[in-house]
Amino acid sequence: MSRVVCVSLLALVAACPPPQPAQPPAQPQLQGAGCPAASGVFLASYAAQEAGKGRTGWVLPLFAPASQGSGQLADYTPIDAATAKAAGVPDVPAGNLWLVNGSAPPCQVKPGSYYLASIDGHASYGLEIDGCAAPSDPQDGAGVVMVSQDPPTSCVFQEPQPVAARLGQMTGPKSWQKPDKETPIPPEIASLVPPHDCTDPSCQTLWAVGEVKVAEKPVAWAAAVNWLAIGDPVFTCDWKAERWSGFFVPDATGHPVKVETKRPIALSSVLVDHSGARVLLADGPGAYTAFDVTPDGAKLGHDVTWMSASDDEWALIDRLGPLCEPDAKPQSPY
Repeated sequence: MSRVVCVSLLALVAACPPPQPAQPPAQPQLQGAGCPAASGVFLASYAAQEAGKGRTGWVLPLFAPASQGSGQLADYTPIDAATAKAAGVPDVPAGNLWLVNGSAPPCQVKPGSYYLASIDGHASYGLEIDGCAAPSDPQDGAGVVMVSQDPPTSCVFQEPQPVAARLGQMTGPKSWQKPDKETPIPPEIASLVPPHDCTDPSCQTLWAVGEVKVAEKPVAWAAAVNWLAIGDPVFTCDWKAERWSGFFVPDATGHPVKVETKRPIALSSVLVDHSGARVLLADGPGAYTAFDVTPDGAKLGHDVTWMSASDDEWALIDRLGPLCEPDAKPQSPY
């Protein structure tokens, strides 16, 4: 199957950051189970396919092999557990599964059949999940599945809120205007940015910083800085930029420490319950990673790659300069 919109089979397939559950209340509820460990947190998607061409219902994308075999794949094929295991599809932890989508309460889902889907000719494996209604808004086709004995009603999602930015803007299909205003990078993050020789007008320093607070204290930051080399205005889309980015959690003294990742993924939300920040969720095109928040920093829970994505798609993660892709709308990622 092809990637057409973000709410097709595997709502995350459009190589755009997957939509997250609606912004939760500022403080978590105090009733019900809290957040599970990071190993029990998965991104889910509502698949809406034409009759006879695949699944219509919730799915749990789980795995894409690093090396793809030759031969044409069917758009969508249910497979048994043995076939999935032989292909390398990871197990989902045992326990009750709860889907969170938008502002609705957690809904218990039941595992169904495994599947093999073709996305742009590449294999993508996952698990069908049943028992929950379709999203009321067709464009809100992404959710989070949590493994928990009881409904995780006191686990909420807090997205990074913008606290600093210096961004230009597109004034035409290939025209870019340098920033005319800025909000300075917070000192605790600014101290981590590597020095760089970037002088106007031949170079522009751009940045975007987001922050998550719980009980008025920062529990995570996300930041991206670009040093954009200004070139021929006719070829704005070819301008090069050096980049620095990442996301951070406080150490015992409150100082931000970078979370080490194997690729430049973006922090999308922090799962918070009555005990505080519990899990970091970060994602990129066709992949996401969940980290446990511990007193010593962030600890990897699991790393899921469910779709093959190109280097060009990954390069958009921390790009702050001119955006020349069709329909691109430049904005802060945080």
